[in-house]
Amino acid sequence: MLVRNSLLYFLIRVGSGIINFLAMLVYTRLISPADYGQYALVVSGVGLFNTACFQWLRLSLFRFFPRYLGDSQKLFSTIFSGFLGVCFLTGIVGIVLAFSDFVPLWRNLIFMGVVLLWLEAWLELNLELQCVKLQPFRYGLMLGIKSVIALALGAALAIYGLGPYGPLFGLIGGCILATLFVGRGEWHKITLAIDKDLLKELLKYGLPLTATFALSFIVSYSDRFIIAWLLGESAAGQYAAVYDLAQQPLILLMATINLASYPLAIRALEKGGKEETDKILVRNAVLLMGIGLPASLGMIVLAPNISETLLGVKFRTGAAPVLAWVAGSICLNGLRAYHFDLAFQLSRHTVGQIWVAGSAALLNLILNFWWIPIWGIVGAAYATFAAYFLALVLSVILGRRIFCVPVPWWDWLKIAASCVPMVLAILMIKESHGIVSLSLQVICGMGIYAFTAMLLNIGNVRSKLLQKLRVGEK
Repeated sequence: MLVRNSLLYFLIRVGSGIINFLAMLVYTRLISPADYGQYALVVSGVGLFNTACFQWLRLSLFRFFPRYLGDSQKLFSTIFSGFLGVCFLTGIVGIVLAFSDFVPLWRNLIFMGVVLLWLEAWLELNLELQCVKLQPFRYGLMLGIKSVIALALGAALAIYGLGPYGPLFGLIGGCILATLFVGRGEWHKITLAIDKDLLKELLKYGLPLTATFALSFIVSYSDRFIIAWLLGESAAGQYAAVYDLAQQPLILLMATINLASYPLAIRALEKGGKEETDKILVRNAVLLMGIGLPASLGMIVLAPNISETLLGVKFRTGAAPVLAWVAGSICLNGLRAYHFDLAFQLSRHTVGQIWVAGSAALLNLILNFWWIPIWGIVGAAYATFAAYFLALVLSVILGRRIFCVPVPWWDWLKIAASCVPMVLAILMIKESHGIVSLSLQVICGMGIYAFTAMLLNIGNVRSKLLQKLRVGEK
């Protein structure tokens, strides 16, 4: 089931990821770096408030849904009532911010950000529900509608000349249509009622994780605000475009595996099967490293060609080193968030994650204010890598004290060995530039890595393939 669901979520996420990736490429050609910076800052602010205010509801739904299968209405009613309460509070905060000392442009963008925050939070709550119910097709339909509408509408309005408003209106339209046609049927029977005991349990579990994710979000996105403050909105727009160029494909690959494995691990653990849970976590770790490491190394080696080929002309200057460092950072962050941090979540000792994320956020802020004035946007990439490395180390050390997450060291060593010939082959042909050359470089690297991985039998992939072939012959 893990492999099947991983494949389904992979196809879903690839489709949505390609559309979102195209959106980034389109917008860097249709709007200026300053407009892209304003758009990126609004989206980053929405993401921060979404994480800080609504994440506990999504995490609680994901974690407690299997327990309340026989009484889901009580869980749904409590979560929905909590959602409306948070919407009311964030609306007040948005009004206060909008009528602070902001220029009219940012006042309008703040109002749009509040609306987008509510819609994004509602969409993600429904996506989480489809995931925990093991319904990848409904999950994919919602995500697909949102991505397609957001790109089509956002690009049309950007061409019309709306600047940062175009992509934001696209996101708003995509969220509305996705939840209107797919997500509305899950909640129509519930009542506005809060079970106080259940709410306390949800808060106890979810709030520490919310704090953790909010602090992790600071590591990922605070650099954009600091760059805008120190270097201007154009520099923030350029950095955000390069960061998104690295983050979207890598997180897409690694998050897909987590979407498939985490629900299965929770269900196995709820049934009291630590041994079965460990088997799922081992497969999770092999898939994460087996996909994340070669993808990030390929992006690091091909960073000059990737940035020159895919980014708009105004966004290319100094992009390659930023892309390389961010790619390495995302790989470290994926291993931490989607494997080692599961120790805190599966054991429900989520307070421990606050120390991990808080330490990384503090280091990131200090290094950003120190290194950005020295090295510009590359300094922000250095700071991100250092913060994610610290977070990974702390997650490994602290997590193993409360829940021993298995680590398949032998398979990880074989994955690293498989990456060596891949990197050497790409280095030999990396000087060629252009979309055709980039495609050939990627295909060549993937082919060599896949052949070596099969040869070394990573995760028993060769043995399983041969076994299926024998069964097929019979």
